[in-house]
Amino acid sequence: MDQAIRPSLNNSTKVPDNVYSDEATVNSTVQLPTTVTAVGGQSMSLTLVRVIGIVIFVTGISVNALVLAVLFRARKQFGKGVHVLIANQSAMGLYASVFGTFNAVVSFSLTNGYKYGHNRIADDTVCILIEGAALASTGIIAEKLGLMVITLERYFKIVHAIAHRKYYRDWMTKVGVALPWIGGICFTLIPGLFTTRIVNGRCIKLGVWPNKTMATVSYICIFILMSVYDCTLLCTLIL
Repeated sequence: MDQAIRPSLNNSTKVPDNVYSDEATVNSTVQLPTTVTAVGGQSMSLTLVRVIGIVIFVTGISVNALVLAVLFRARKQFGKGVHVLIANQSAMGLYASVFGTFNAVVSFSLTNGYKYGHNRIADDTVCILIEGAALASTGIIAEKLGLMVITLERYFKIVHAIAHRKYYRDWMTKVGVALPWIGGICFTLIPGLFTTRIVNGRCIKLGVWPNKTMATVSYICIFILMSVYDCTLLCTLIL
């Protein structure tokens, strides 16, 4: 045993030949505190992120619920079209906040990690809905699309007021309400259901595609959507 300890004292950069043996495991205790510290620091950072996420989502629930309540009580004082679109926007925000809170709370309770491999249905549910956050992501994407719809509606009503009064119909408001939800489902929920899988005990979100072409097209669509959203937000701030 003295021969096994002496090389590590004389040359700290040399790895003993029996580093993976039981004897080396017992005697080599220098690396353990570093590993424990790193794991502990990572665990603390994840806990902090989850707590901050829960606070943000709970705040979102309160704010969106309050806005919905105010809009419902004062629905007769606002224009019909914009009132419906803003109420729909608040509903999407409430939806995203509720499922975001659910995901954060469940993830916080699974601090030690979820062991995949026990039940296929339970594993897929946890992977897709919790770790993959499919429902919350659907609400977030729908919110972005809803903001774009409201911006376009306000733009045409203000800048092209005559054409808006002449051509705008009630069915356009219904389309404006449905489009964000459909877009959120198509951009996030459906791809998440079919491409989020458990591989070697790990949940791979949007990582299992039939071919590279489909994955590339999906990423390009998301990039275009985010770019259009940023441009819309910029135009909203300017106008």
